[in-house]
Amino acid sequence: MSVQIGSGYIGSSNLEKSTPNQEVIPSPPPTWTMKYSLYKFSFSNDQECHVSINGIDPIYLRAGQGFQMDAQDSPITSFKISEAGITYNFLGAHK
Repeated sequence: MSVQIGSGYIGSSNLEKSTPNQEVIPSPPPTWTMKYSLYKFSFSNDQECHVSINGIDPIYLRAGQGFQMDAQDSPITSFKISEAGITYNFLGAHK
């Protein structure tokens, strides 16, 4: 028996280009009282870059390496790319 834990999805509507240290995960609708908490997340990067997840020190990703996590990992509330001009897209599932 499976239990549904999510209520929706967010993600890139197109290929995006990074601005240094700008939040990748958008703000939730104004009626929400909390930020998105993603229990599934997938990120694809076209160039090498560094990313900061939930405020930790930046982690290096090779070009095309990407990053993904699921419900067994800690939820993601923040994801930032350190460099400018990195083309990327993302998809997340939230509660």
